[in-house]
Amino acid sequence: MFRFRPLVLALAFAATLPAALPVHAADAPPAMTKVIYLAVFGVVFDEKADVKSLRLVKVVEPRKGNADAPDVKIPDAYIESVRKMLASPRFKPRPDAIKPDEVFTYFFFDPDRPNRADLDPRPRRQQ
Repeated sequence: MFRFRPLVLALAFAATLPAALPVHAADAPPAMTKVIYLAVFGVVFDEKADVKSLRLVKVVEPRKGNADAPDVKIPDAYIESVRKMLASPRFKPRPDAIKPDEVFTYFFFDPDRPNRADLDPRPRRQQ
């Protein structure tokens, strides 16, 4: 009787092996993905490096390349947040480098946080 015990254990292990294998990617449930947009702005600075004019050029969905996202509405609170960021020392140009031309920049827009322009969903690189 003791001679068959290793054979029974091996068969029991082999029967449970498929349940222990990892799930294939095709069988896994779809992951919830968050959509973050790019809001492209045209900015004109005055002689003192203050924002003279700010206009929303377009909204882009980066996951689809440069595809426009026409159904996305950018709230006024977000545009004011962009204006405050452009007035900060991080974005403000040097007064001697200012030209009267319009420059273009972008900020990430998260519809779940419509009043924050300081988002950066890109992963940080290790230094």
